[in-house]
Amino acid sequence: MKQLHLIRHAKSSWDHPELSDHQRPLNERGRHAAPLVGRAMHAEIEVSGRETPQFFVSTAQRARETFDGLTIGWPLLGEQLPNYDDALYTFDEADLIDWIAAANDGLDSIALIGHNPAMTELANFLCPTLALSNLPTAGWLWFCFDDDSWNASVQSPGRGRCHTLYTPKSGKLL
Repeated sequence: MKQLHLIRHAKSSWDHPELSDHQRPLNERGRHAAPLVGRAMHAEIEVSGRETPQFFVSTAQRARETFDGLTIGWPLLGEQLPNYDDALYTFDEADLIDWIAAANDGLDSIALIGHNPAMTELANFLCPTLALSNLPTAGWLWFCFDDDSWNASVQSPGRGRCHTLYTPKSGKLL
């Protein structure tokens, strides 16, 4: 069984218009939200004895800072070296599907930190019953698949089961 965690980067700052989109950091709200997601993930994954996912992170500054914030809320996660990948700096669901399909099948649990609209569109592709209009900043989704390969998990819509949806604003696990 494969497990996929999708985390949209936390809220970014628009205070420095001279910065490129790729260089934008988190704002105060984002720096506050990321540790909350880390705590929620710790409670749901590690405390329950589930496998800690291998993290793959967009190279955008706000995504990198989101991972750093997660480690504040989930300190043992800080022992993991995340994999920063330029391919995850995308806003296109098809790019994410291709990336996941090619993922190492030796990894049963992976987490992606990326961007909208790709994250929302991917979530709705994996589990159309979610019918998300928008995965909020710092939103976390945990999907489970009955498949043994990542390619099979994303080859057609509706193959994922949503185990958890968490947003810092709601403070709830759904």
